[in-house]
Amino acid sequence: MPTYGGDEVNAVVLDVGSTWTRAGFAGEDVPRGYFPSHVGRVGDNYYVGDTESAIWRAEMETCGVMKDGVVQDWDVLERLWEHAMKRLHATASEHPLLVSEAAWSSSEQRTRTAELAFEKLGSPAFYTCKAPVMAAFGTGKHTALVLDVGGENTSASAVFEGFNLAKSVCHQPLGGEHVSRQLLDRFKTDYSYEPTPLFDIKHKAAVEIRKPPSITHHGRQATSSFMADMRLRLMLEFKEAVCEVLDRPMRPGQTTSKPPKPFEFPDGFNVAAGPDLRYAGPELLFNPSQYLTARPSDLQDAQLAGVHELVVKSIMACDIDLRPHLLNSIVLAGGSTLFPGFADRLSLALQEMCPGSRVKLHSPSSDMERKTSAWLGGSILASLGTFHQLWISKAEYEEHGSAIVDKKCH
Repeated sequence: MPTYGGDEVNAVVLDVGSTWTRAGFAGEDVPRGYFPSHVGRVGDNYYVGDTESAIWRAEMETCGVMKDGVVQDWDVLERLWEHAMKRLHATASEHPLLVSEAAWSSSEQRTRTAELAFEKLGSPAFYTCKAPVMAAFGTGKHTALVLDVGGENTSASAVFEGFNLAKSVCHQPLGGEHVSRQLLDRFKTDYSYEPTPLFDIKHKAAVEIRKPPSITHHGRQATSSFMADMRLRLMLEFKEAVCEVLDRPMRPGQTTSKPPKPFEFPDGFNVAAGPDLRYAGPELLFNPSQYLTARPSDLQDAQLAGVHELVVKSIMACDIDLRPHLLNSIVLAGGSTLFPGFADRLSLALQEMCPGSRVKLHSPSSDMERKTSAWLGGSILASLGTFHQLWISKAEYEEHGSAIVDKKCH
């Protein structure tokens, strides 16, 4: 029976999130593939990747792969994996596969993931690892409290000596895409504006600030799911360029001494973003009960907590002797922790909730590393010589079936 371990393995590491997919080879510092997890579909044809999923096609629907952090559409997941292998110029049957999973992922999810790896892709070896464990390793830590604020989910989970503590897992279906939808709603309500995606802009003319865009449309009819996805991509650009987190809780109608920040959309609409746009969007991550006004139907009755409250709840679920170590090793992961001011606000809120305790936040040095921290941790793990004992070989899978997956992946 073959064993795998060390740099010679050339394992592929896949981290599929609700918004982005990261793919690359173990031992490398950055994923070679980084592309949207939403795919286009027309009938039985799928369109995957940055460009293909964004090209207008009549009747094309945009499909997601995750809901509440777990896989909902296995056909989409298979297409994402296949696209990842193409991006890496890799043959799936020649590379062991390390895949991330949510801290609350079920045994059934794990089994189906292994089935996809072995029976559809023909992987020679497979392992699935909890995303918080991978994110902790990505910052060089074996024990940490990992706060992951992704596109559709926020989670806080304790990792102790390389193992995810199940009793500490706190998660909720609220993340960066909800900030984007909130901003879209704010533009529509307060500015009477809905962004026009590039695929429907034929010509545009310059307009004064806050004036309606002057454009000639292509007249292309798009499905509601495709249009919504394109507008979310525009809001991502707006968020990254404009939005910040205040160091203290924001009050309704609050003003600041900071000047408005200008931004122009592809259709020519331009705005000087004040507090209502610049700060109120990210504020919902800390105060969802007050600032999440555009609640989707699945969150109407949800009891949502601020990110600082999730962290404390997760830590308090752990043994009392472990709590100080976790407060001193809080790892930030996920693109939605990159808002300027996020870390300072979180640190201050935690110090107020845990007086007398030492609070220390840790995060990768670059923005890309924080967006890909789970993948980076997986890259490190799969390249370790000691990791060979964890791989499930195809022979083991064929001999023991799905039972071996739950036995070795925990």
